[in-house]
Amino acid sequence: MGVPAPILRKYCHRLNIPTPSSGYWSKLQFGKPVEIPSLPAFEDKEVPTLDSFQKPKKKKVIKKAQKELAKEKEIPPYEESAGTPSNSDEPKQEAVCIMEEPQDPREKIQYELKKMDQVVFVVPEVLYAKNPLIIDTKEYYRDDSKAKYLYRNPYKSKIQSPLNIHVEPENLDRALRIFSTIIRVLELRGHQIVAKDINNTFVIVNEEEIPIQLYEKTKQIPNTETNYSKYLTVPSGRLKFVIPRKRLFHDTPIYIEDTPSIKMEERIINIIAKIEIEAISIKEDREKLESLRRQQDDERKRRELEEQKKREIEEKREKERKLLKAAFISAECYSWANILRAYVEKYESFINKKETINDEDKEKLHWLKSKIKWLDPFIEYDDELLTEKDKQYLIYPESDIKQHRTSFISCSDIPQDFTFWNNPFRRRS
Repeated sequence: MGVPAPILRKYCHRLNIPTPSSGYWSKLQFGKPVEIPSLPAFEDKEVPTLDSFQKPKKKKVIKKAQKELAKEKEIPPYEESAGTPSNSDEPKQEAVCIMEEPQDPREKIQYELKKMDQVVFVVPEVLYAKNPLIIDTKEYYRDDSKAKYLYRNPYKSKIQSPLNIHVEPENLDRALRIFSTIIRVLELRGHQIVAKDINNTFVIVNEEEIPIQLYEKTKQIPNTETNYSKYLTVPSGRLKFVIPRKRLFHDTPIYIEDTPSIKMEERIINIIAKIEIEAISIKEDREKLESLRRQQDDERKRRELEEQKKREIEEKREKERKLLKAAFISAECYSWANILRAYVEKYESFINKKETINDEDKEKLHWLKSKIKWLDPFIEYDDELLTEKDKQYLIYPESDIKQHRTSFISCSDIPQDFTFWNNPFRRRS
């Protein structure tokens, strides 16, 4: 309605109307039980209107709002004539600005924190140790020199791990009050705080562990006591809240510290926002890393698939080459068998004409004819001594293979057993 909250609260108190207590809206937002007081009996008093809450607007502002409203409703705007006074009894229409909830997760965090009751971000002046972590930390830093106190204190043996706080004793109370406020707001936001040991305190935001710590800064002053060092390092009294980061893409810590003009007590909302935004950043980095790993796995699988295809093609090529070589060897054997066959016929015809043939010649001719049968791939004949490998040495002598190492044929390429080309009579059905 455009009515400032303090003015509305003032008139509610005047009319004895109860208003929400401190932390009401935060509890309601996170589903915690709240108490709604009943309305008192109404007394007949003068009831103020909403117009009386607001300051009188300038004529230009009213006309501008009326024109914008008239455009939206497609009606002619109200124009005040020069001689006609305006009717002050009618309510004046004003443009109302409604803030929409942002879609960006980081902006949404800022929006939600600003909507919360700002009282929860106020650091109390007196420490009320109710949280177990605050109690444990306070007891941890208590003076341990009093043996009688330790003997009489049964809680001392039950102290759990304290918060990651490193300050001087005179600043411990302030540090605990700041940490207590941070813990209270984080728990209202639905987060969990875990202290593993004195140097490891984490905030669990959406299953993401965010390390936090609070310590006192130091400063250097001139050393007037000894000549060992020119400067001495002493506590400065200024506190520093740190969110360490050991992420893949960002490792610079986040600092929120006291300044000469602003104390850390006034920056609690900023600390909460940075913690929750850091959880979003950690999740995004993990998703980037997982996406990068998936891309690498896909690239590795693609390379392996390509290499497998290359190996399969190379195996097929090698198989084709061996088959072709086997056919080439068989063709050479057939060619040599025809040459020897023609030679035997010529030789036998020659000696018959001379009429000088004897039993030894007949035996040698018979031996050569049997070897021709063995060499010819189209004749089914097995030699008692020679094998398929011996055909290699007949066609390509070993000396030629050694001298011509780039020869088309090698000994390992010669098929030792039956192939389609070396003997068609032994083809398998």
